[in-house]
Amino acid sequence: LEPIKGKGNGPAKLFKVKGTNARIGFITAISEHFCDSCNRLRLTSDGKLRLCLMRDDEIDLKSIIRGDNPEKLREAIRIALERKSMVNGIEALKSIGCDRKMFTIGG
Repeated sequence: LEPIKGKGNGPAKLFKVKGTNARIGFITAISEHFCDSCNRLRLTSDGKLRLCLMRDDEIDLKSIIRGDNPEKLREAIRIALERKSMVNGIEALKSIGCDRKMFTIGG
């Protein structure tokens, strides 16, 4: 494998498979935290906005969306982004074993 210089669109370390056009990425969530550079929010199939795969911190957007109040939705997303900025690797490591596993949120 040959390392690909620069950053991709997420936390994976990218490599090119020699002699091909294939690329592969490794996410080293446990051994090398990337929380400070994570730019992901996930919307679960049941309408929750999940801030981190390794924490059970979620915001229920479904009820807000059904309330048809765009300002309230904007405010909920703003609050989510503020809460997301407080996530760090140590917290994430302590919370491994979240109640919701990745396959239950569509990951």
